[in-house]
Amino acid sequence: MVYATHDVNSNNGDTLSAPKASQACLSCRRQKRRCDKKIPACSLCERMNRACDYSDASPAPTSDDFNVLQQRVLELEGRLLGAAAGNGSGHGQSYLHTPASTISTLSAGVQQPPTPAYTPSPSYQPVHNRFPAIAFLEAESFTRGRIEAPSAQIEIPLEVLELLGDGSVVQTVIRDYFDTVHTWMPIISKKRLTRNMLNPMWEAGPDLALLFLCMKLIAQHPQDDPENIYNPIYAAAKRFISSLEASGIVSLMVLQAYILVALYELGHSIYPAAWMTVGACARYGQVLGVHDSERAPQLLPLVSSWTELEERRRSWWGVIILDRVISIGSKGRVLACEDPRDTAALPATTSAWDEGQMASQNPPSVSSPMSDPLCPFARLCQASRLLGKVLRHHSERDMQETERFQQASDLYLELSDLARILVHQAAMPQEYLSFSTPMSVCFSALCALCDPYACHVSGDKPTTPEEGKMQTQAVDGLKTVSSSIKEFSDHLVSQTTNHLDIERVSPFVMETLYTAGANFAWDVRESGNESSQETLDSLRQSLGRFSGKWKCSQAYLRILEAQEFTYAAVASGYRSIPYRPCPCSIALDFEDNGKMSRDQALFLYLAIMALNYDDFVTGPERRRALVEIPEELSVAP
Repeated sequence: MVYATHDVNSNNGDTLSAPKASQACLSCRRQKRRCDKKIPACSLCERMNRACDYSDASPAPTSDDFNVLQQRVLELEGRLLGAAAGNGSGHGQSYLHTPASTISTLSAGVQQPPTPAYTPSPSYQPVHNRFPAIAFLEAESFTRGRIEAPSAQIEIPLEVLELLGDGSVVQTVIRDYFDTVHTWMPIISKKRLTRNMLNPMWEAGPDLALLFLCMKLIAQHPQDDPENIYNPIYAAAKRFISSLEASGIVSLMVLQAYILVALYELGHSIYPAAWMTVGACARYGQVLGVHDSERAPQLLPLVSSWTELEERRRSWWGVIILDRVISIGSKGRVLACEDPRDTAALPATTSAWDEGQMASQNPPSVSSPMSDPLCPFARLCQASRLLGKVLRHHSERDMQETERFQQASDLYLELSDLARILVHQAAMPQEYLSFSTPMSVCFSALCALCDPYACHVSGDKPTTPEEGKMQTQAVDGLKTVSSSIKEFSDHLVSQTTNHLDIERVSPFVMETLYTAGANFAWDVRESGNESSQETLDSLRQSLGRFSGKWKCSQAYLRILEAQEFTYAAVASGYRSIPYRPCPCSIALDFEDNGKMSRDQALFLYLAIMALNYDDFVTGPERRRALVEIPEELSVAP
C-alpha cells in the first residue's frame, strides 16, 4: 500500500508527518463519496463501523455483477445461435435456452433470474432513434440551424442479406426490375444506381439493401411463388422498413421502397395493408420534403445533379399516383396527399433521364396543354391528377346542383381529350404497353366520374330534370368508355404474346378491366344483351390472363362472379342474398312455402362457390360447370 505524507504544525514549531492513503478507499470509490484518506481508516468508514480498504485490487464481483455478465452472455449466445439458424432459414424467431452448465459455471452460488422464454429474433436488434425532434416541434429553428437528419447506420438483418444473396443475384434483380416495373413506374434512377454500384468508394447502407429487397419483391417471377402472397421477401421487407422507421432514418431510397411495397400489396389485394402503406408513403414523403421543395422543411441533402432532382420529383409523383388509384374503389375515404399545384413540374422524358441527359430548363408543368408531347409516365401523372379531381368532386358536399353538373361535364371533356391523345400515342405497336398504364387510369377516372350519376338515387326527393339529363349522359358515357376499354383489352392481349410482356403490365390495368366487366354485367342483367355477355366473357378472360402476375385480378373475378350469381338468385325468387366474405354467412329469404326449389338450390350453390372459386371458366365449359351441383342441394332445407 502506498502512503503520502502531510505536514502539520505543532505548538513547538516542529513539522510532523501524518500518513495518508494515496487514493480513496474502495467503499468511498464505489459510492462516489468524498474520502479523507486517513490511516488506518477514513472518517466515513470509521463512523459506519465498517472495514476500510485502500488496496488497488478490484473488488470481488457482487450478485449484480454476475447478473449483468449472465445477460451479456445470453445476448452473445443469442446472436451466435441466430447466425447459425440464419444459414438455414434466414428468418424467423429464435427461442434461446442457455445450457445449465454454462450458467452454473458463471454464477456458482448466485441465485439467477429466470431465463426468458422468448428472445426476439437476433436479426432485428433494438435500434436507437437519433432523429432530431426539433424538425417537428419547431421546424423554423430546425431549418435556420441547418440541423442534419441522421444517416442510415443500423445493421442489415441477416435474413435480408440471405434473401439478396451475392452480387450476381443483386445484378439480376436490378436487370429484372428495370426490364419490367420500371417501364410503367420509373421512379428509381437507373443512371445513379448503376454509377454508384461501379464506384469502389461508394458505401452501400441499409436503405439501399431495403430498396434492393423491395425491387426483388415487386419484380419476382410469378412461378417463384405461385400460391403464397405472404412470402419471405414480403415479410422481411415489412420488418426491415419498420426497423428503419423506428431508428429515425430519412432517405429517398426508403420512400422508394415504401412505394414498391405498396404496389406489391395493391397488385395482390393485400388489404388493409395496401391502404395503410400508401398512407405511410404520403407521410414519409412529406417528412422528406419532396412534396414541396419551396416551403416544406427539407431533410434530404441538397441535390447535386438534375438526375437527382428528377428522381425526387418522380418519387413524389409515384406517391400521388398510388394514392389516387387505390382510392377508386374505396369510396368515401380521404386522400392522403393534396393535389399538385398547377405550377408543379411533370416528369421529363424517361429515356433521357435514364441516360442522365438533362432535359429543358423549363419542364412541362401540370398546367401545360394536353397537346404537348409527353412521355408515358408524364401522361400517367396527368391521368392521376384528373382522377384525383374526380374523387374530390364526388366527395364535395357543399356544392349547388348546377355547379356540380357543370364541373362533372368539364371533367368528362378533359378526361376524354386525354383519352383520345393516349390512344393516338399508343397507335404504334411498340408503344402500346408503355401507354397502357396511363390509358387504364384515364379510363378508370372516366368510369369513376360517370358511375354515381348513372346510378343516381335521390331517396324521397323527386328527380329533377337536370338530374334526369345528367343520368342519361352518365349512362351513355359509361357505355362509351366501357366499349373503349373492351378495345383496350383486345389490344393489350394481342401485345402480351410472351412472359416478359405480361410482366410489363401494370396492376392498375386490372381495376380498369373489372370496371368495364361490371358495366357489361349490368347491361346483361338489365337487357339480356348477348353481345354484352360475350364482351363480359372476353374481359373475364383478359383478367385471367394476368392472374399469374397480379392476384388482384383473381379478386376482381371473384367479385364479378359473386355479383352475377347474387343477381341471378334474386331474380329466381330470393328476396335478398347479402354479400359477405364467409359462405357460411349467406342468409336467404325463402318463398312463402319455406321450400327451396332446385333452381334456388342451384343459385345458392353458385353464390357460395363464387366466394372461393379461383379458376373461372367461360363459354360452354362454364355452362356445364353450372349444372354440376350436389343432389342434396335440390331438397327442401
